[in-house]
Amino acid sequence: MEKLTKRIDGLERTTRLLQQDVAVLTAQAEHIATKADIADLRTEQGLLHLELIGEIGQLERRVDNKFVQMERKFEARFENIDRKFDNIDRKFDNIDMRFDRLNDRLTWSIMVPAILAVLAWFVKVAVLKI
Repeated sequence: MEKLTKRIDGLERTTRLLQQDVAVLTAQAEHIATKADIADLRTEQGLLHLELIGEIGQLERRVDNKFVQMERKFEARFENIDRKFDNIDRKFDNIDMRFDRLNDRLTWSIMVPAILAVLAWFVKVAVLKI
């Protein structure tokens, strides 16, 4: 009988441990995912992935459009700068032409008569000895 009592006590202890383990497993079972849960998550993940790819494509198009707009602005500004430099080049060419005309005038109005005067003096002094 004593053996039977010990065995019953052992069974009661084991039963209590089993009850505790079942309680713990039941509590944890609420947080365990099923195949259906995982399939739902994969579906949501795939949809989010597609959505992100679409948004990335839209962002790429926006960035490309911004770069095109910036490039057009820079081209317009550089064309404007080129026009200004062309105007400055024309002004310098005009100034060069004026200096050339001034040099021609100085040459013909001062230098040629001065050279002729020196030649005349040389001829008078050296050749004619007057």
